Amino acid sequence: MKPTLFYFSTALTILFLVSNNAYAKIWRVNSQSNFNNTSNWGENYGGTPSYPVFKQINEAVASASVVAGDTLHIEGSVITYNDAIITKRLVIIGPGYFLTENTNVSNTTYDAKIGWIQFNPGSEYSQLIGMNIINDGNTADGKVYVTVNDITVKRCRMERGVQFGTLLTDVYILQNYFAAGTNTIYTNGNTAFVSPSNIYFNNNICLTTLLWANKNILECNNNVFAGPANVLNLDFNTGSFKNNILKSAGITANINGGANNNVQYNTVSNSGVFVGTTGNVWEPNMTALFVTNSTSDGNYKLQAAATNNVAGSDGAERGAFGGASVIKRYTLSGLAAIPVAYDVTTNGVSQPGTGLLVSVKARTIN
Repeated sequence: MKPTLFYFSTALTILFLVSNNAYAKIWRVNSQSNFNNTSNWGENYGGTPSYPVFKQINEAVASASVVAGDTLHIEGSVITYNDAIITKRLVIIGPGYFLTENTNVSNTTYDAKIGWIQFNPGSEYSQLIGMNIINDGNTADGKVYVTVNDITVKRCRMERGVQFGTLLTDVYILQNYFAAGTNTIYTNGNTAFVSPSNIYFNNNICLTTLLWANKNILECNNNVFAGPANVLNLDFNTGSFKNNILKSAGITANINGGANNNVQYNTVSNSGVFVGTTGNVWEPNMTALFVTNSTSDGNYKLQAAATNNVAGSDGAERGAFGGASVIKRYTLSGLAAIPVAYDVTTNGVSQPGTGLLVSVKARTIN
């Protein structure tokens, strides 16, 4: 019954998205589909000639049926997806990550892994949500490449980070999980590189550094920085650095050239960081602040009763799970803001006159 149950939960997602946008279409992509664009249309996963289940993201992007404003639902699979280049304005939604760790997040354990995704001209205003960007053995892997304006990378797990083209504006890096690597954001390596004018870097969990020396990040709020201990983890200029938690022991930072302008309401592990800034809190024992024995991303939640779990600038909790707006907070497993059917069961026996009885447990993600 597994395939049937999976299709059922996918159908719930599609129905929700269709009801909220009567004009845009939702297309399924599954790396185990038999789609070949000539004789097979993903029938093995419920596809049809008019509504195929694509095998790869690039096949969906190349299809004339898939137009700007559509959504690609990238289904979890044991097979890693081919690297993808996006040339249309699309919303690309994966099933999230750490699905075997967090509860009530999926009725399968498969995430959607890919080495890299690149947003090229034509893809402006696209969104990437809920994907697992992995290092699959290639030097280019583990990154999202942004070469156009107005791209949102949200609720993804990344083993390296985001690399920018030159002279961009309005790039949103929100609610992501950055695994331990060399950095979170990168230039394209060109000597003429000019950094994006507006980078929003909010509510992320970073197990690596954010080194962007002499370059600007418009907002850097409500993050947890848990990169290498006893070294410089943060180096950039910003108009807003607040409600962050610097978790690693001995972590240091260079914000706005060390002047600490626009730095306020942060919690730090190092007593020498952000001294004298508004709302600065020193927590020498971070294990007393964070929960323990949880999941890979759940361990970055705060203990409600912790002495130094104090409100940030907006009166809400600090860190990735904080902020006054619930929909802007980090979400366990990077789930998209759509209903999730996390348990679908049936006894497999069809009842006369009623059909197959199915029990569904679902919840809505913010």
